[in-house]
Amino acid sequence: MLRGITTASSGMLTDQRLEQALANNLANLQTPGYKAVAGESLSFPQQLIVAMKDTGSSVIGQLGTGAVYQEGVPYFGQGAIASTGRNLDVAIQDNLQAGTYASVVGPNNQPISAQGQITSGLNGRLTMNGQPLAILNGQNQIVPNVYAAVNPAYKPANSTVGLVASDGKPNYDSAGNPSYVFVNAQGKIIGSSASSAFADLGIRVGNQNDMGVHQFFPVGYTAFNGNTGVVLTQDGHFSINAKHQLVDVNGNPILPIDSVTGRPIVGGHININPNYTGKALFASNGTALTDAQGQLSFQAVNATGQVISTGRLGTVGADVTNVSPLGQSEYMVNGTIQSGTALGGLTFYNSNNPNRASLLPGELEQSNVNQNQTMTEMDQILNEYQANQSVLQSEAQALDLATTDIGKVNI
Repeated sequence: MLRGITTASSGMLTDQRLEQALANNLANLQTPGYKAVAGESLSFPQQLIVAMKDTGSSVIGQLGTGAVYQEGVPYFGQGAIASTGRNLDVAIQDNLQAGTYASVVGPNNQPISAQGQITSGLNGRLTMNGQPLAILNGQNQIVPNVYAAVNPAYKPANSTVGLVASDGKPNYDSAGNPSYVFVNAQGKIIGSSASSAFADLGIRVGNQNDMGVHQFFPVGYTAFNGNTGVVLTQDGHFSINAKHQLVDVNGNPILPIDSVTGRPIVGGHININPNYTGKALFASNGTALTDAQGQLSFQAVNATGQVISTGRLGTVGADVTNVSPLGQSEYMVNGTIQSGTALGGLTFYNSNNPNRASLLPGELEQSNVNQNQTMTEMDQILNEYQANQSVLQSEAQALDLATTDIGKVNI
């Protein structure tokens, strides 16, 4: 009964957090470039009920111990693009290819997103574009020297059943055989998801809405402790501060891009010319425009105020599986504010590496929140909360009965 109380109460707390995430989505329905956040819940570590025998142990079932709100995952589907006619508005048209994406083993043994089809390579190892799929644990950390391989004993009911389920775990046939097993570098089977040691391991598979390299405007960010660095935004509703610098909705400077290297000019600014008389400020490639008097619409400067002739408004890429919300419209990469010159986790675009996005001056990407779907999900979670509340009340009544009536001696 006590376990029933803690399980139901954990479900109620999880439902509260999920409801908060959906309410935040609704509150940002009109926020340009806002990406809806999907709340992800996770079951507590499950206890295996094992019947001990002379020949060893056999698993006879699992007993759940509740749920916990794990994280909010942004959904990076493209929002509708609307024309505003405002010369400080610039939308990003993300041209990321549609299709299947998966995390593969990248440099420094870190998972990166690749696009293509999952195939079976040497020793049945699952790969994408010749790279082995990354095996991730429950904390989304890569597990070194462990790979996924097709299980030869797997016999799906039909050819439409894939090797990977929607949560990245294997599918199972009617005999209970998993579609893939875990192998070492030599191709030797070392376990499967049926084993408690491998139960939290899986593959990350998605699409262009939740994986892959998307495009962002680089932003110069100053933290509350004074540390500075680079963060990202897709909100192109810019404004100008008192110094005539281009800033985002939170007042942080939009960093110019060096068109030669494709890298953001850290510490730099885009200075809008107050004497410029033209209507548009940015060309479609992010460069400055010239008015009838020959004046440039803006100049890009570095941290010391020196004009950079190759500076322009532009974007950088980031794998959205490594991106996390920082505030209303800004994102961190790899869970930190990128500082220094390395800018790890960012992809830069120049003439040798063409940009995967188009800039649309005078237009604005709208929030991708689906109002009707969000309201439906909020009603569903409310029903789940009420169901957990009923379970909690029933458990409390049973516990009260056990402590007050059972075992009472009638005299």
